[in-house]
Amino acid sequence: MPEEQEGALSVYRVLDLADKKGSYCTKLLAEQGAEVIKVEHPAGDLTRRIPPFVGDEPHLEKGLFHLYRNASKYGVTLNLETPDGRELLKRLVKTADVLVEAHPPGYMGSLGLDYGVLKEVNPGLVMASITDFGQGGPYRDWKGSDIVHYALSTTMITSGFTEGAPINLPGTPSYDAASLIAAISIMVALYQRAATGTGQYCDVSVHECSRLGLYPWMVPMYSYNLNPGMPPPPPEGRLGASIYPVYPCKDGFVRVVALTPRQWDGLLNVLGRPEVLCLPEWREFFYRIGNAADLYVLMVEFTTKYTMVELFEAGHREGVPIVPIWDVEGFINSAHTKARQFFVEVDHTLVGRFACPGPAYKWSETACMIRRPAPRLGEHNEKYYCQELGLSRQELSALRRAGVV
Repeated sequence: MPEEQEGALSVYRVLDLADKKGSYCTKLLAEQGAEVIKVEHPAGDLTRRIPPFVGDEPHLEKGLFHLYRNASKYGVTLNLETPDGRELLKRLVKTADVLVEAHPPGYMGSLGLDYGVLKEVNPGLVMASITDFGQGGPYRDWKGSDIVHYALSTTMITSGFTEGAPINLPGTPSYDAASLIAAISIMVALYQRAATGTGQYCDVSVHECSRLGLYPWMVPMYSYNLNPGMPPPPPEGRLGASIYPVYPCKDGFVRVVALTPRQWDGLLNVLGRPEVLCLPEWREFFYRIGNAADLYVLMVEFTTKYTMVELFEAGHREGVPIVPIWDVEGFINSAHTKARQFFVEVDHTLVGRFACPGPAYKWSETACMIRRPAPRLGEHNEKYYCQELGLSRQELSALRRAGVV
């Protein structure tokens, strides 16, 4: 691991009570320097049980989801169903700036740990609750999942081939969208707290965030088309193969985004301005969509003369987006990935050394980085309960035997 450097959020402490809906939110805060303490049940958070696992061996410390999403965090165990557990959480809240949780609506209140209670403990606390459909409204008690929210966001109707069924994206795109918006909301709340001295509560709905975060152009489209006198919204469809076509080349495939006349002209330059593609009708966007099958046959004759990198570099030069479609090995070894030093080495006590995706962005003034490997279950109990809150090791052992930590 590289030497830890100060980050934009290094002065803040975050209590992470989130599950997979919000683990990426707290990871974003941790990478920017916040001291994020993952607070999980003594049996281990469910994110530890998500496959795949290192060596295909199910293990609480070896799940790739856990190793990635909980990197840069500290970790303690705590059973909130016990009175002692709730009291310990309140003591931690006194020292915290932010608390992120993802329990069903009303759960924290049933434990006497809702924001109304916790802000009395710490008036400056910023608390974010990430739930499927929000804390209020007619759908608050509905159950959701990442694929459910992906479908409800209207994004799924555009995913997949025209002749097939809609498909989901890999990973957890809806939860990640909610995590990103929650992280931004938390940072805005901390900024406002600097002026007012008081915290606030952030109610984050995965359903709402997935629509805004994955398919935002549908919001203004619907708002515009539902005005009086305007036609209804157009039906959605899987037009990706027409609008953002994928073409084979010498060593793989590329995706081309040539929407505007300028981009189309740039694409012609990339391909050497073949006469058959220079016909004026091809310059019209909707003509290309309507004749996508014929255009594909023509394009393949020319794209197959070049490699992915040749097309990518020529597209960059001519101002038309052309991107290689890498497999995993190709992406890891690409010049772009290496130039950004995107993968960083992490050294985990049980897993060993491995390459892990780093932050997707770099700041000019502060460090954004993976700061430590994902915590082992209860790894930092003594650090926080004994060294900070003043419990003796004997008291900590007694709480462990009682199922509190």
